[in-house]
Amino acid sequence: MHQIPEQTKIIDDTMTKKELRQQIKQLKGMTPIAVRKVEADMVFNTIRMMPVWQQAQHILCYWSLPDELPTHESVNQWLAAGKNIYLPRVKGDDLEIVPYHGAQSLDDNNKFHIGEPVGPSVDSSCLELIIVPAVALDASRNRLGRGKGFYDRLLSCTDCPTIGVVCDFQMVEVVPVEAHDRPLDCVVTSDTVIYDEAKQQLFKV
Repeated sequence: MHQIPEQTKIIDDTMTKKELRQQIKQLKGMTPIAVRKVEADMVFNTIRMMPVWQQAQHILCYWSLPDELPTHESVNQWLAAGKNIYLPRVKGDDLEIVPYHGAQSLDDNNKFHIGEPVGPSVDSSCLELIIVPAVALDASRNRLGRGKGFYDRLLSCTDCPTIGVVCDFQMVEVVPVEAHDRPLDCVVTSDTVIYDEAKQQLFKV
């Protein structure tokens, strides 16, 4: 397990969620896409070495937006490796879980212009691992999302192991939390791996 590098601790711990999102947005604009791509390769290579990934056959990931840690290459590699990959699809206030069969099966003709899989959804009970995007994460494995609550609602309905992934600069000292917020099981950046010690057999490389 790695410690959080000091240079990533750049966020004032008195910030509100809104202020933290604004700060991270500014930092994203200063980080070249090529850097995010290199970090993504390191993050997903680390995850591939974890027992939880090696044992899981049904994995929910996300189809990254331009300002998120890139996933497109890794999603396709995992599919080619024989994993059953699922992506989220927004339906009302919730996320549906839909099998991914390749980039040609995605449709971005939706409210958020996000690449979403077409086809019937499945129940989240089939999932054995969930890779969760975030605006920011902290050492207590708390997650800051975009504020829509999609993943909060999904994760509240499953006990499936969860891994939050971000670029290094999105690791902050403190993510503001509320009573309904619950920490993820594991956090991975290119330089950091932090997990729930009670579940180390799933994540320890």
